[in-house]
Amino acid sequence: MAKKKNPQVFMDVSIDGDPAETMVFELFPEVAPKTSENFRALCTGEKGIGPRSGKPLHYKGSFFHRIMKGSSAQVSICIFHLLI
Repeated sequence: MAKKKNPQVFMDVSIDGDPAETMVFELFPEVAPKTSENFRALCTGEKGIGPRSGKPLHYKGSFFHRIMKGSSAQVSICIFHLLI
């Protein structure tokens, strides 16, 4: 049996007003199933509005507040009680 491919999601990102470019993320649900699913849902926006926070559950319009070259990027998104 062929190994199942990991799911991928994408974001179109603009930096300092430059034209947006696409970032593709490979998810690893066999390693981190809940994290992978939460990130995927935030990328698609399919969860709509948070039932407790009343805020949209997506990354659209969010800002990267910390970028560590060659390591990681952190996105600032204010969602409380997202998944408990």
